[in-house]
Amino acid sequence: MEILGSTQYVNLEKQKEQWLQLSVINQWDWSTKPICFSYVGNTLISYCLNLCTPISNDRYKTEKIEELTEEMKGILLAKGYSVK
Repeated sequence: MEILGSTQYVNLEKQKEQWLQLSVINQWDWSTKPICFSYVGNTLISYCLNLCTPISNDRYKTEKIEELTEEMKGILLAKGYSVK
C-alpha cells in the first residue's frame, strides 16, 4: 500500500481502494501521537498516519494508525522521514 504525503491530492472518483496518508500534526494538538518526523530547514515537523477509506465519489473516512508495520517503516525511511 502506498503512503501519500500530507499535501498529495487524491481523486476520489478514481480511487476506489484504501490508502495511507501522512497528516501534519498541529503544534497545539497535545493528544495526537506522532508516527514520523521530518525537518524543513531547522523546524521539526511531526506527522500522524491515517488509513483512508473511500465512502463515495466525494467523501472518505479516516482512521489513525497507532503502530507502524516494518513495511510502513521502510517506505517512510526511504522517503526521508525519521521514524519514532
